[in-house]
Amino acid sequence: MFTMTPLRWRALAWAVAGIAFGIAYRYLVVQQHWIGHICDAGGGPWWCHARQAIILFFQSSGFGIVALIAGLVALFLRYRSMTMLALFAGGAGLVLYNAETAGIGFVLGLIAALRRDQPTDEPEHRDEPNPEAQPTETAEPTS
Repeated sequence: MFTMTPLRWRALAWAVAGIAFGIAYRYLVVQQHWIGHICDAGGGPWWCHARQAIILFFQSSGFGIVALIAGLVALFLRYRSMTMLALFAGGAGLVLYNAETAGIGFVLGLIAALRRDQPTDEPEHRDEPNPEAQPTETAEPTS
């Protein structure tokens, strides 16, 4: 049965945040013609350089490459932070014109977030004794 664990809630939040960032950046910054005209003159506000850097980043498939690498690391090495990075970068890349590689990284991040944890050798509760543990012999005091 499928249950939402805290890791899955966090993964969902990062995926939504990445998609929201991509939508906001695309429709509020990149596709606004008046912002482009302000920054074209070369003497625009301080944020024109950051805008241009992010545009160059996604034009060179930056979000897709980051999502793909983070997704592979998350899937095979099980780093939770890489799972969140794959979902964020993949979500942003899907909206910001990197759909091919970002989609693959996003799916790898989803697989890493949704897979079941492997069973461990430790007992589930620390208070309960491990049934496989060997009993230790205690010496009784002699009088």
